[in-house]
Amino acid sequence: MDFTTRWRTPALVVVAGLALPWLLGLALGWGRWLIMLALVLSLGASGLIVKQVLFRREQRALREEAARQRAALAKPPTPPHSEHHVPSIPVDSAEPYYRFMLSCTVCWIPQGVGQQQHGNLKGLAVHAILERARAVTVGGAPADVDAVQARLAADLGAMLSDRSGQVVAWAESIGLTVPDEDARRLARLAELRKEKQVRQQERELEEHNRAYLADEVLTDPGTAVVWWLSRHPEQVREAADLLPTFAQLTAAVNRSETEPTYTAERLDTAGGAERPALSAVANPGWPRITGHPEDDRRLLRRRADDESPAWPRSSSDDSDGSEGTSSVR
Repeated sequence: MDFTTRWRTPALVVVAGLALPWLLGLALGWGRWLIMLALVLSLGASGLIVKQVLFRREQRALREEAARQRAALAKPPTPPHSEHHVPSIPVDSAEPYYRFMLSCTVCWIPQGVGQQQHGNLKGLAVHAILERARAVTVGGAPADVDAVQARLAADLGAMLSDRSGQVVAWAESIGLTVPDEDARRLARLAELRKEKQVRQQERELEEHNRAYLADEVLTDPGTAVVWWLSRHPEQVREAADLLPTFAQLTAAVNRSETEPTYTAERLDTAGGAERPALSAVANPGWPRITGHPEDDRRLLRRRADDESPAWPRSSSDDSDGSEGTSSVR
């Protein structure tokens, strides 16, 4: 800070301390002794203000200097190092048939100066970086290339010695990619895995429903009716009408015959007719007995004429039949 800049503010404070009492004394008509007293007091106050300003300025300068010294001590000097750019080199991934493509700038510093050194320090440094890179990428999936690249940048940025202890190597400008064809294949495989998982869940749900119906619902007609009523509690009459259907379903599921009771139930309720007689249920081909005897007799006679005998008729049977007819006449 130059002289003018340093003393500009104190000079302005002193001038203001002298001018202000003088102008106030003239404006208010103070006496000469009162004006002199005000000037002395104003100069004293101006001196205190100037002293405080200079003190704060010095303290600020000392703090800035201490901060610069700490920064200089905390930041180590950058050692001279060698560099080599690796444009693209494959490294292993978690998938056996897919690899990352690594690009970086390998930096190294020789160790043990004055001793017998390796003839190719660049090769040592590149080899050390590749080993450290493979240790990270071998556990990363190609689909998570961005996350693997962040981990790789954090690991390879550390200045570490190689196995032989002759170079300290690290890497900068790290890039990690997956080839386009492999990226398309991985995206397709991810879609297939998701589709397979959905199909598997659907298959398990279907198997669960089938087992539930077969083992708990369609074990017998009564259980099936109870299950149906739990879903349709207001349709009691319809549940009774569905008994034959449930009987057939349970018989089909359990690989058994339909119970005769439910078979008769279905025949009785077919077409809304009244319950038939037992003989009509046992032999559906027999005629139904109605409430009119003459109609029933004519129906039986007509069916007897239409039906042929179950055995061949002989001549004696014909003669007996004719004699019987003549005697009747």
